Amino acid sequence: MRGKGLPAALLVFGALLIAGGLILKLLIVPALAQFPDDVDTTRTYEGVVTILNRNAFEDTTQQLFFSDLPVVSDRTVTTEEVDGEKALVRDVSNLVAAEGTPLAGTRLTGSDNFYTIDRKTMESIENFSENEAVLERDGLVIGFPIGTEKRDYAGWNGDPQLPVTLFYQREEERQGINTYVFTASSGPEIIKDPGTLSEFPKGVPRDSVPALLPVLNLPPELEASVSTLLPFLPPQLPIIYSYEFEATYWVDPTTGILIDINKHDIRKATVVVPGVQLDVPPIEVYNLTYQATPESLEAAVDDARSHGNRLQLGRTTGPITLFVLAGLSLLGGTFLLWQRGRGKAEIEVTPPHHVGDESLPADEG
Repeated sequence: MRGKGLPAALLVFGALLIAGGLILKLLIVPALAQFPDDVDTTRTYEGVVTILNRNAFEDTTQQLFFSDLPVVSDRTVTTEEVDGEKALVRDVSNLVAAEGTPLAGTRLTGSDNFYTIDRKTMESIENFSENEAVLERDGLVIGFPIGTEKRDYAGWNGDPQLPVTLFYQREEERQGINTYVFTASSGPEIIKDPGTLSEFPKGVPRDSVPALLPVLNLPPELEASVSTLLPFLPPQLPIIYSYEFEATYWVDPTTGILIDINKHDIRKATVVVPGVQLDVPPIEVYNLTYQATPESLEAAVDDARSHGNRLQLGRTTGPITLFVLAGLSLLGGTFLLWQRGRGKAEIEVTPPHHVGDESLPADEG
């Protein structure tokens, strides 16, 4: 009796396996193939910076620049809110002086940005949240999409609030992973990002001008007459900042995870004397070159492999395995039903057999 329900059980089990494969492929995988709703990742970068000491504008006895200073930058990305295929993401970076330097642990600059993105394309979208810190942006703002393609992408240059092109260059192995290499660059553009501007002095105090003359790049005729002009200058001379950069990105195409980066950032300042038309060369107040630390490279590779394996399992390995098992189960159930039907048919066509019809030998006794 126990075997009577086996064919039906195999057929039901096969149907369930097919349903499971379809759910995995059509529902679970799309949920995996987008920016996760629980991201909390920190990457660390190391480099060298020459940067303006903003306190020197107020206290001219201090060193005006920190030159060729080894630094460490921590960047933390978190998912703050999710609404279907939309996400609010926070991106916090801090640049600090490296251990072993005179300023070890001192924060030099940083940023705190919020983005609203399409979780599949990774492109900036209209702010759907109540967070007023989200600025209007275009293109890729936080990373590359899952399934990155061999093509150019539109990115976002945050300091001047302008689009920038991320040019696809080649395939290249990085840390044991086949990556797509992209490059981007921008010439000097006026900085408009309020967060960046808040990290630098808004202007040069008038009383600090004499001590700062060697680096202000003022025309000789103006520098020679500073003492005469000083009383007529405003209490603070405004500063206009510009930004330029060159960057190379190594991206895992399966997951869109940034494996490595090499970037060179430059910010320059131009002092403005209101009411006077001057051709004043800008002053370089920030020059940073950085790349990922070995620990961050290893963490990025681990994340790429782990997420990539899950995507591979969901897209191909998992569904194929379930569909193969389903086929075997359905074939087994069908075969058992066919065998049972065949046996029943044989029983129905066999003539009845009666013991009384047999010829018995005569009793010789």
